[in-house]
Order: sequence, then C-alpha cells, then structure tokens
Amino acid sequence: MLSLRNIMLCTALLSPSLYAETNSATLETQAAERATEFATTLKSALAAAIKQGGLVEGINVCKMQAPAISDSLSTDGWTVARKSTKNRNPNNKPDDWEAEKIAQLLDMIRNTESIDNVTFSTSKDGQFRFAKAIKVAPVCLNCHGQTIAPEVKQALSEHYPNDLATGYRLGDLRGIFSITKELETSEP
Repeated sequence: MLSLRNIMLCTALLSPSLYAETNSATLETQAAERATEFATTLKSALAAAIKQGGLVEGINVCKMQAPAISDSLSTDGWTVARKSTKNRNPNNKPDDWEAEKIAQLLDMIRNTESIDNVTFSTSKDGQFRFAKAIKVAPVCLNCHGQTIAPEVKQALSEHYPNDLATGYRLGDLRGIFSITKELETSEP
C-alpha cells in the first residue's frame, strides 16, 4: 500500500509543473501570512504608543519597533521588509524588482483599478519573491500626510533628515511588503 508521502513523491516526479505550482501557492500563502502578521503587529504597537505618548511616541515605534518586528518574522530563510520609492528610512529603498512592482501598482491606481488584493510573486535565482501593497490608512496621515503638526515635523526631521515619505492622501500607495524566501537548491 502506498503512503501519502509516496503518492506525493510520485505525483511530483510525474508532474513537476504541478509540484511547482503547489509549492508556489504554499510559498505565496506563507508570505501573505508574514505580511499580515507584520502589519497587524506594527498597527497594534503603533496604536498603543500613540495612546500612551502621542504621535511623537508613534514615530519611535516606527523607527525602533518596525525593524524589530521585521527581524522577528525574518526566520527560516524568509526576509520580511517594507519598501517604498518615497522612503523615510534609506534602508527601505526598493531594489529593481520591488521598484517595478511599486510602479505596476501605481499604474493600476492611475487606471482606477483596485490594488486591495493584488500581490506579485516569482521564483528566480534561488529566491521566492512576494510583494503586497501598503496603502495609507487614516492614522498614517498624521506622519505621512500633507498636513503634519509642527511637533511631529520636528521629531521626523530629527529621526529622518532625508525623509521622502510625506504628502500622502488617504488610500495612496505607501509602498509594499516585500517578502523573500531563500529556496533550497538540490545538488546534482
């Protein structure tokens, strides 16, 4: 009697494209889960900080806790990051693939297409890449909007002297969650 493992192995050997599609779907699901966990954890920390110490304390969360959240999710070969062409932190500057995905999302917005459930993924050069849009929510406007309180502007200029991440409106594309997984390669 064949075990489930043997059946899956036979199926993979007989249909490599089916195996690749299944593996890709699994990776997409895992990447989406990491993006959601990043967003949820950061929003929760940000809300608590603003409630406790105001918007200036929220800036500290974005500067200190966001990278820590990213690091905590960057395990088991995964790298979790936020990227933007209008970055506040220069470390969040997109690479060519990320910049291309941001440009595609901006084109969709210009064509009045919804980007709410849009994701991109590819497997290339030993990596699985995944991108999902980050849209500007109401709370984001306090530090990323067109009108920013003077004390917030002051704190931003102290923390981010080369800040490019202002002037947004509600619903604008802020950037992307960029999730990468190093794929295991089999030696011949």
